[in-house]
Amino acid sequence: MRKTFILSSLLLCGAAGAQAQQVFLDQTTIDRAVKPSDGFYAYANGGWLKANEIPATESSWGNAVIIRNKTRTRLQELITSMAAQKNKPGSAAQKLQDFYNSGMNTAAIDKLGFQPVQADLKRIEAISTPQGVAAEAATQLAAGLSSGTAPLFSLGNLADPVSNDVEIATLGQGGMGLPGKDYYTDASAKGVAIRAKYTTYLQQLLELSGTPQAADRAAAIVALETRLAAGARTPTENRNIQKLLNYYTLDKAQQQFPLLGLGATFQKLNVAPAKLLVAQPEFFDGLNKELTATPLAIWKDYLRVRLLSSAAPYLSAPFADANFAFYSTALAGQTKNRPRNERVVATTDAKLGEILGKVYVEKYFTADAKKRMNELVQNVVTAFGERIKSNSWMTAATKEKATQKLSTVRRKIAYPDQWRDYSALTIGPNYFSNVKAATAFELRENMRRVGKPVNRELWTMTPPTLNAYYNPLNNEIVFPAGILLAPFFDPQADDAVNYGGIATVIGHEISHGFDDQGSQFDAQGRFSNWWSKEDLANFKTRGAALAKQYSQFVAVDTLHVNGKLTLGENIGDLCGVTVAYQAFKKTPQGQGTQLIDGLTPDQRFFLSYAAIWRQKAREESQRTQVLTDPHSPARFRVDGPLSNIDAFYTAFNLKEGDKMWRPASERVVIW
Repeated sequence: MRKTFILSSLLLCGAAGAQAQQVFLDQTTIDRAVKPSDGFYAYANGGWLKANEIPATESSWGNAVIIRNKTRTRLQELITSMAAQKNKPGSAAQKLQDFYNSGMNTAAIDKLGFQPVQADLKRIEAISTPQGVAAEAATQLAAGLSSGTAPLFSLGNLADPVSNDVEIATLGQGGMGLPGKDYYTDASAKGVAIRAKYTTYLQQLLELSGTPQAADRAAAIVALETRLAAGARTPTENRNIQKLLNYYTLDKAQQQFPLLGLGATFQKLNVAPAKLLVAQPEFFDGLNKELTATPLAIWKDYLRVRLLSSAAPYLSAPFADANFAFYSTALAGQTKNRPRNERVVATTDAKLGEILGKVYVEKYFTADAKKRMNELVQNVVTAFGERIKSNSWMTAATKEKATQKLSTVRRKIAYPDQWRDYSALTIGPNYFSNVKAATAFELRENMRRVGKPVNRELWTMTPPTLNAYYNPLNNEIVFPAGILLAPFFDPQADDAVNYGGIATVIGHEISHGFDDQGSQFDAQGRFSNWWSKEDLANFKTRGAALAKQYSQFVAVDTLHVNGKLTLGENIGDLCGVTVAYQAFKKTPQGQGTQLIDGLTPDQRFFLSYAAIWRQKAREESQRTQVLTDPHSPARFRVDGPLSNIDAFYTAFNLKEGDKMWRPASERVVIW
């Protein structure tokens, strides 16, 4: 289980449009027909939105996608450059080259068909007991056969949230091929249509692997997953950290879920956990019962499709095309697959990210950029500290603890100080085998840390990634080199642009330490209440008001934003802009009135912020985001926070009666 249930990221799926670098802020993106006070997102970005269409190869379009594609081109050039050298067999450079080349050898991949998983399918066919189902799930995990949706449940590791001293093993709900619980029960026409397409996808996998009566068997698998989903939690429910922290000994877990074979699973992974964190015990209770309630033949078919679906992107074209048609087209609206080289580069980055990332930052990230980024981080931290001290709704004792937590926030910028060692990973000529080996290697590395002191130097994103995150267990903010590019960050740009861009991201990530989830962890990263009863009540009241605001936004058709699901990210956006603006006002430009291209410093700040969220997204992608993602759609990440910030009202002369106007008493202020 990836650490995401208590780790918050910026999650840039697609954002701003291209800029004219000589002025750093391109005003051709503005739609002058829209009043900034009626919809700032539409005003700031409307010109760009009208001039751009989403390419068939994308589910959304904007600067984040443009930057991502540019970065992947750079990564491919680096791989090509390394391949031109004489690399030592088994070296990191040779592994990178071999992995990429195996993915590009489509003739060999197509010739093999599903042969790379035939032995696994035969092993599944031989299962004769419910215990064998769980044993097969463990085998698939250990062998790296679960690079997609793992069968039955998810498995991972985490710093113990309470003691925060050692890593513990974690078990979480999983094993379902649709994005979330609601997808199995949604009675709307769109919900029914998605399930029908999912059933067709599973049918295709069975047919491609030579399984008879595929339609009926696929329907039975979906029915099984629907029963599993009944015991699962929704994304909103999974935001309740207290209910995720269910500690078990391995003996207790085996007694409560005897058919899951947890002891054998961990033995296969060569780990003997003293303590387990079972995030959703009720899901495991239901799963344990279902292992005997559902006929073994259906379970075997389920294991087949979970294996085939995980392997499909790396098998022959019919499998890859079927996978794309459901997960990229039906769920995200993408109508054409990306070029093969882009997909293989993305997989190479995901599986060998710190080999590729090291050469990337050596070429594309400078010491001066890191120095400037450090300065921006420090300025935002200082401003955040000032806001804590001047906060009108907190008592002195809670302010002191909040200040202590802020003062101990660790920062990681651009790339790790300790690079991962891949010497134990063997790469060969077969693409799927390489993906499988890299996935198994990652799991072994994670399991090897269970029971040992927490290693706080590790990163959960690769250096070229266009994203950022806050980890409450380390009380750290992390900014990979991939996001430190224009329009988010440009060392040559004026302060208004950088503070409206990357500084709001810095403030966003710091704010996650003080949002409705992160605020439940102390300065040492331990799950601990450091709030007074009065302050906590005030904090929750303000959060509830923000959740109510966002729940009124309509994203697609009649589908509203889920203010409770998105609360943490909305707090991050509101506080990120607020704190970055306060830091900006300490700069000479922020204190001045000099116009650039006819814009005041404050106007440039807010336009820069709107630009980083500039995005066009397909309806299918938006719908999936609203139902499953803790981040609000792009336009609400602009209009939502800005409608609560007094300085924005002044900068663009908002008046009562304007569409974005909120009475001062209804503007939410948290930090």
